[in-house]
Amino acid sequence: MSIETNGDVLLDDGEFFVQHNSNYPPTAGNGFLMRRCRVSITTPEGAECVGGYDFQVTGKWVADIAKQYDADTDSDCRNVGSYDNRLDAIHALWTHRREAMTKHPRY
Repeated sequence: MSIETNGDVLLDDGEFFVQHNSNYPPTAGNGFLMRRCRVSITTPEGAECVGGYDFQVTGKWVADIAKQYDADTDSDCRNVGSYDNRLDAIHALWTHRREAMTKHPRY
């Protein structure tokens, strides 16, 4: 199976991968936690986004993973932490990857 990616794949275990957003240089910008799944109308590339990391205006890097939608908070993301650097955020995202809620069957 071949998945078209829009950025550098930083980590990959065969099911999940972390992909850097190609709109930013390698040492800056955000990225996505992706999970391989069956190709469908909503997942034409055979992967679903189940989390990500991003730089905040506070000067911190945050990592979030997908969770069941909560109407009280109007959110379907769970923050796994706030970090001083990008690599720590990526590490936290990767560590919590199997806790992310998925919506599509695995291939």
